[in-house]
Amino acid sequence: MTEYKRSKMTGKLYGIGVGIGDPEDMTLKAVRLIKESDVLILPRKDISKCRAYQIALQSVPEIDRIETLALEFEMVKDKAERDRNHRQIYEKVKCLIEAGKTVTFLTIGDPAIYSTYSYIAELAEADGIETVAVSAVSSITACANRLGITLCDDRQQLHVLPDADDLESAFDRSGTIVLMKSGREIDKIKQSLKGRDVSVYAVSNCGTDKEKCFRSMEDIPEDADYMMTIIIKES
Repeated sequence: MTEYKRSKMTGKLYGIGVGIGDPEDMTLKAVRLIKESDVLILPRKDISKCRAYQIALQSVPEIDRIETLALEFEMVKDKAERDRNHRQIYEKVKCLIEAGKTVTFLTIGDPAIYSTYSYIAELAEADGIETVAVSAVSSITACANRLGITLCDDRQQLHVLPDADDLESAFDRSGTIVLMKSGREIDKIKQSLKGRDVSVYAVSNCGTDKEKCFRSMEDIPEDADYMMTIIIKES
């Protein structure tokens, strides 16, 4: 995804990463572009439960005066169903852009890493719409820094997985493994780690008042929060 592209329309689509919880982690660029937006796209219908909006609201109080379009992204594994949902959402966003609006999609973390924004941006770019992605603090680095550990040293590799489905095959490669949003797969992860000489760290709800840090797999409760990042390092 290129940051800038010649547009056939007058509007523009921004993907703004707001970080993962701490509003002070938002960049100056993110704050400025949010203030300059005509419409904000939110990835949840219930604004009170939209993490990205609630983070941005703390750094940009005037955000509540900006027009919002709250949409629900269906978290399903069936690709055809996901694609239909993304297309329906994109068509609503496209109407705003065709009207000449500067549209900003708020996303937690960084828009380049497993973000819902990327699906909409891909459809927009196919229609010749200009898209701009703005970097932010990701859970990958934020959690490692919160724990005071490095993700990789010297020539060590870093492997990022969206869930635990490919964890077994990931052990075929050396280096550090990061599992995103893994709080609902604790039992499965523990089974995969049995007998392996690794160090396990985790942070749930990083950057929020609900933040919890763990320094071993044994410390992580079975009912861990969904918003948990697990880091597995070779011992």
